[in-house]
This record gives sequence, structure tokens and C-alpha cells, in this order.
Amino acid sequence: MADNYEKSTFGVLHHYFIVLGNGIEWADTGDPKTGGYLIHPVNQESDGKWVRIKDRPYGEKKCELDQRPFFKEDLFYFGEIDKEISSSGFISRKPCEKVVFKSELKELSKKYKICEFSTDYIESVHTHCILKIGRCSATDNPYPKFSKRYSCFWEISPELIQEDWRLAGIDHLKYWQVYFADEERVKRYSHYNNPKSLKKFVIYQHKNQPEKYPDWIQAVRDAYEFPKFDGENFEEFASLRWEKDLKAIKEFISETIERISP
Repeated sequence: MADNYEKSTFGVLHHYFIVLGNGIEWADTGDPKTGGYLIHPVNQESDGKWVRIKDRPYGEKKCELDQRPFFKEDLFYFGEIDKEISSSGFISRKPCEKVVFKSELKELSKKYKICEFSTDYIESVHTHCILKIGRCSATDNPYPKFSKRYSCFWEISPELIQEDWRLAGIDHLKYWQVYFADEERVKRYSHYNNPKSLKKFVIYQHKNQPEKYPDWIQAVRDAYEFPKFDGENFEEFASLRWEKDLKAIKEFISETIERISP
């Protein structure tokens, strides 16, 4: 959960625009001119097959801004304990848990027997459990998939994107454009130049699999296009790899902004 509405909006847009495997797709209304917005598709079973339900034309349904004090109170996941598979020290919640405010817990505790942690769970006593939702921010460490192959902005003709979605996309990408141009801020990026992490990954993925990679050094050279790799020079390897990745990220952002700009 974010600290304020602005950071929350940013986090949602980052999830929609950048994060890989988010399950989000461009709306399918049956008419490309009334789509152009991103949505979680809904499927239903029909004659033994799952079929995607057509989405509503953009703007047909409007949602009111939730006025509850999301950024002034702690929030918790609240759900019924699945007693069939839960045990002392381990809790599994049934589907359909909900988010509740700290101020709601007093009333809920009058109706249900609630425990807060797995270690507090007593099978004969507790019926429900809560888990505090931590604070987080998406502004300093983006999801590492700035690539045309995975980008929603390269899946659709720019002229079909609804205007507010297009402008939001441009603003979001420009934020990361500034971020990756800043030599200090970019050090917070999870895929920043890190020889120790790269060494650990390469040894696990290549050196420790002799059956698959009998010449693991050559396999690394080929996989990462780094012919100078000798099995020891991870500092140089990580530095050159980061330079290559950073260049590709900057090119992707610039080309994508240009693609969806008017």
C-alpha cells in the first residue's frame, strides 16, 4: 500500500504499463474505436470452453472515487481460516478475503475469533485471521521489463489508445526516462550493476550444471555475448552487461514515447 493517493496512482499505472505477467490486456469491446484502455479480462465457461466476455465501451461505466481514509489508517487482509489445511504455526485463508481498516477490527472481533499471526493460531478457537498490509512505493525500483516484446504500448496501434490512457502512458514513461538518466537514483534499481549477484546466478545456472554445460565458460560467453569472460572477471562482465542493459532501456523508453506521442 502506498502513502498517499498520488503514489498509489503511480503504483497502479506502473503495474498496468510495465509489470510483466500482470494478466492485464487491452479491452475487447468488439469495436477497436471504443476500446483503447487496459483491463483485467473476464472469462466465462461456455460449452466446456472458456470464452472472454466482451468489455464495455470506454466511458460507459464510471466509478466514483472511494472516499474511505485509505492513507490515514492501517489496512489489513481479513479472511476466514481454512481449517482443513491450516495447523499450528501455519494458516491458509479461504478465497474471497477482503481488505478492512484498523478501525473496523473492533467490531469484527465481536463477531469472529480473530488471530493476527500464524503462530497465534489455535484451531479450536480462531475462525478468522488478519494480515497487515505493508507500505510500499513503486517510484524507486521499477519492474525490470522495459522491452518492446512485453510492452502493452507495442501491442496496439497508438491511434486506438484512449487519449487519457495515452497521456498517462507518456507521463509514466517520462518519469522513468528521468530516473534512468540519473546516475545516483538508478543505483536503487534491482538490476543495477551487481557483480556478486551476477556471479551467484551464473554459477548456479551454468557452472553447477556440468551435464547441461560441459564448457560452462563458453556457454556464458555465448549466452551473454561476452567473449572475454574467463570464469573470474565478473566485475568487468557485470559492468559491460549493465551498460548494455541501460542503453537498451533508454532506447525502449525514447522509442515508445515517440510511438504513442501525438
